[in-house]
Amino acid sequence: MTMLQKFRREATSPVKPSVPGLIGLDIGANRIHLCQIRPRQHGLYSIYAKASIDFTGSRDNLLSSPKQLKRLIGEALRRKKFKGKRVVALMAWEEVKIMLLTYKSSVSDVDSEVLRILAGRVDGAIDDYVVDYVPVRSNPGDEEHMVVATVALKEKVTRLINALINCGLEVDSLDIAPTALRRVVSALYTGEAADNVLLIHSYRDESYLTVISGRRLLFNQSVAFGESLLLDRIAKELDISIDSARALVRDHGLEKQTPAPAAADSDISATLLEIVKPCFLELVNEINRVLVFTAAETHGVPVSRVCLLGSLAHWPGAQPILMSLLDLEQPDGQTEFNQVFQDENDDTRVPWEGLFSDISIAMGLALRGLL
Repeated sequence: MTMLQKFRREATSPVKPSVPGLIGLDIGANRIHLCQIRPRQHGLYSIYAKASIDFTGSRDNLLSSPKQLKRLIGEALRRKKFKGKRVVALMAWEEVKIMLLTYKSSVSDVDSEVLRILAGRVDGAIDDYVVDYVPVRSNPGDEEHMVVATVALKEKVTRLINALINCGLEVDSLDIAPTALRRVVSALYTGEAADNVLLIHSYRDESYLTVISGRRLLFNQSVAFGESLLLDRIAKELDISIDSARALVRDHGLEKQTPAPAAADSDISATLLEIVKPCFLELVNEINRVLVFTAAETHGVPVSRVCLLGSLAHWPGAQPILMSLLDLEQPDGQTEFNQVFQDENDDTRVPWEGLFSDISIAMGLALRGLL
């Protein structure tokens, strides 16, 4: 059983060091992210091309508008000089269910057992879904084994593939966000630094908590914590518009900035933090449950790194505040992204360091076949 069954295929030949790999394509709620990576020596990589494109309306409407989608992607491919049109595309978070399943280690036909368990956890018939799973715990001495199972409605899979084909793209494969992020973690961190990494990918209305343990996906779960929740809280507390709340966060952040700001600016930062701190504490409660699960599954090995991605990663002070509430310290010698990924395509309005949190999934997609 392979990822998204017949809709996925692995690359059949290794990629030459001088040749860019597949184009990673992430069509999000209001932006399209593309990335293409060229492997270098000694586990280093070059960003051959990258692009982030805003669009109006919903993702569903965009996939139903082939001319608009073709125009947006075509312009990006030409302007940023991507090589070829072979893509590995993302199945949207909300269109995929990812579940941890346990079964007796004595089971001989694991495929049938996984399908049997999933049949009782999905709406409708299991034949309406595309299914994949990967082992998480399968030690011979364990009474139970564990897998991470992925299910997606066939009609959603087919719709995405057809939309991309109508754009003139060659769909090499489809993938899911946690798997893409696992590749990024594997590229960035080795040894003890890669023991357990928690990624918090934030969107407008929710965030996804993903734990990568070594090179395996250990945990993935959505939580009701996103940029809209925090902005709504600020707007209501201060009786201002959402746009004004966003401007306050952008200009002042959630903690004192360096160099030292004016007293009034510092007071604004403190006020913003006081307003949103209860929301962060609710997120921390969810994360603590994940940390307990991670320690149990890895025989006490703690989370070594926490990385905030997505929209909230752009909030000044958000990551330090989160780390302080978790009472966790990032280890010394944290790998800088630009030590592993060299940017060949600097023609962008957004600095590379700021863009990473947005295109990290597209990067992980583009790493397919290169690790």
